[in-house]
Amino acid sequence: MSANPMQLLAIAYPAHASIRGVQFAMLDLGMLVHILVTHAALDRIEKPADGDDGSVARFAKHRGRFEQVANDKYVRGDVEASGSIAVLPGDL
Repeated sequence: MSANPMQLLAIAYPAHASIRGVQFAMLDLGMLVHILVTHAALDRIEKPADGDDGSVARFAKHRGRFEQVANDKYVRGDVEASGSIAVLPGDL
């Protein structure tokens, strides 16, 4: 588990597309924290291209960056009422 209880640990949790963006999870002290990367955030880090494999493929190329942003927000306490974290374009 993470040494600091206010840090998230990246895990091999599969990402999946949803109507709002790409969702995945990270771990804090054995508890899953759900993360949403909005479509707008995905588009900000990499614009979709013709023949694009989809949002999950673009997410996978930049997963480390999204995990870092989610962790930074978690450490700051910038968490949704549900306990999840939303990665928005302004976070990048």
